[in-house]
Amino acid sequence: MDTHFKTPSFLIVIALFLTACASPSVQAEAAKVDPAAAASYQAVIGKSLNDKDVANFIAINHCVSATQFQLCQETGIALWLDTHQIVKVVYLCLNNVNGFGAYKGELPFGLKFYDNLGAVEYKLKERGVSNTGLPDEATTPDHLHYWAMYKEAGVTIVYNEPYPDEDASIYAILVSK
Repeated sequence: MDTHFKTPSFLIVIALFLTACASPSVQAEAAKVDPAAAASYQAVIGKSLNDKDVANFIAINHCVSATQFQLCQETGIALWLDTHQIVKVVYLCLNNVNGFGAYKGELPFGLKFYDNLGAVEYKLKERGVSNTGLPDEATTPDHLHYWAMYKEAGVTIVYNEPYPDEDASIYAILVSK
């Protein structure tokens, strides 16, 4: 993860994302998307919007532009672009919310969509992401979801509870470099 990526800018990005996602949209019949194509989100992090890999990802996943985002609603993915049009964060939506389908690809660090907070912390500790499995930082910016940030690993786990409840399940995952 970029060490210059600060929490306040992170919260602004997510506020923009939530605003973009809350916009009503006309949903066409969902096309079948190749899960392997959706899983290639890792190949676009840190690359320019003009990069061939990013352009292919956007086309394959039927992404649409919304301010600083590319919204790939059918596959449950959103790409956040910085002011230089570089993909900085990939948002993996694990639930069918705000017009997004649930992300069906492989999650980072062996996580599963049904993992609760306890299982996530255990898996991250086992994979050496954190000595204790506990996040570097945690916050509840929207008062609805607990966010556990693992800065060195470049991942933020968003839970479906506003506090660190052992049984809280994963709501979304944000991945960056």
